[in-house]
Amino acid sequence: MWPRFGIKVGNSTLCIAYVKADGKAEVIANKQGDRVSQACLLWNGDTETECGLTAKQKMATRPKQAVAHSFQLLQPEEELNEDKFNKLALKEVPCEYDKEAFVFRMEHTVPADRDDQDDTIVTKEMSAFEVTVELLRAELELARQYYTDTQHEPIAVLSIPSYYPAKSIKMLSDAAKSAGFHVAQIIAEPTAAVLCYKIGEEQQEKQEEARRHVLTIKCGGLYSDFALYAVQNGFFIELATFGPFPIGGRQFTDALVQFICEEFKRKYKLDPHESRRSLAKIRTAAANCKHILTTLPSTQLYIDSLMDGVDYNAQMSRARFESLIQPVINGLIQQLSECVERAQQAHPELKRIDDIVLLGATMQIPKLQAAVAARFPDAKLHNSHSTDEVVAIGCARQAVFLLDPRQAQLEKDDDCVLVEDDLYIWHGNDETNAKLVLSKGSILPAKIKVTLPQSGEGDAIDALASFKLRTGQSEILAHLPDTTPTIDDGLFQLEVEVDWDDKDGNVVPLVRLRCM
Repeated sequence: MWPRFGIKVGNSTLCIAYVKADGKAEVIANKQGDRVSQACLLWNGDTETECGLTAKQKMATRPKQAVAHSFQLLQPEEELNEDKFNKLALKEVPCEYDKEAFVFRMEHTVPADRDDQDDTIVTKEMSAFEVTVELLRAELELARQYYTDTQHEPIAVLSIPSYYPAKSIKMLSDAAKSAGFHVAQIIAEPTAAVLCYKIGEEQQEKQEEARRHVLTIKCGGLYSDFALYAVQNGFFIELATFGPFPIGGRQFTDALVQFICEEFKRKYKLDPHESRRSLAKIRTAAANCKHILTTLPSTQLYIDSLMDGVDYNAQMSRARFESLIQPVINGLIQQLSECVERAQQAHPELKRIDDIVLLGATMQIPKLQAAVAARFPDAKLHNSHSTDEVVAIGCARQAVFLLDPRQAQLEKDDDCVLVEDDLYIWHGNDETNAKLVLSKGSILPAKIKVTLPQSGEGDAIDALASFKLRTGQSEILAHLPDTTPTIDDGLFQLEVEVDWDDKDGNVVPLVRLRCM
């Protein structure tokens, strides 16, 4: 049964974490020593394919043989219409994608043996599902370093973006099973990120019922999306999700690419835009520079033989890079602010954000984190884990919570009944002494002890035994089964039991009162 694994699959990267019986989650490094693998696949023109960093390094010189950013296309064919294709970032896919057959078409040119013969072009077609299987098989090799049981498949929990259609969950599950994993559960990426930081668990241990509002901000390689949760009693209540928005790491990279092209053109009177090979080199160097500047104050930008045998060499500081990407950051923060305002209008109880969780590789940029912190100064910013690893760690922690993962259902969440509005109770008509019985989001059924002051409306037995409850806009008149309640110093000592009944698909609250 142990260890258990958590896997995050994205458009740009993959990450796998494991948890041993002691409960500690750790990310597994690949052969190159990187904790995050590249979601790239390269076909060698024959029968072999390679995944990861080596595939990405060769992609610049052999783009037609490579597949990247494929996870955005792991959707049912009926969902992939022309309108959806216009929203996807197909330009980021290096090889050709056939919109009618729904396959990536890779091409390899075989040189002719003689000068009087033409070169031969061989092709290989793979669907997004098949590419995902190959990428997950590479993750299975990493898992086998810690899982030596040959009788059973490794138990894993996987993540999926919250905006993916339901059928994509089944497709991802089937791909992981084909790769060799036992899929115990698939959860939304924002949920996994909140699980990574154990938000709400300390409150549950202390038996605190206060609700915390959590905002998750994801900015990956291609897209960004946001989600808002209410965390209470150990449950995550999804209030709103927004996205995907076409703001991602590629916009930050493009800002640096444009700067390099303009500098090179100004110095050497050569335009790299005229050469696809030159642009590919610049994009690779810009992506590497972007990642280095997340941790170091400056780096050297060197591109060998960028164009017509001319090299490019320049010093890039973090300050200059941040000035280049400032317009992109402003656009993301503006989009985020609009989404939060819409959520607050739909949920009046969402008056403040208590916690912010960052996920996605692009969110590692210090300037972007500072912009988020400035926008929400009263919220606690969770960024102690690498933003590209939080989802995998959260999935691994979720695998620990599953008591019998081999029998677990493939659902994003389990069915449970929660209180939709705050529930108050008071004696007689004196609502000024109303006491909160259950807050919104509490789990049913529940049993609560309440002390209520007497309203002073008289000593009539019926009035003495009459209580009112309010939930939302509805009021309920309740009577004690015993018409002679006990009053101690003008206070009622009551036990309120709240249950629910399902009538014609509508949840109806049931309230029972007892004297203590």
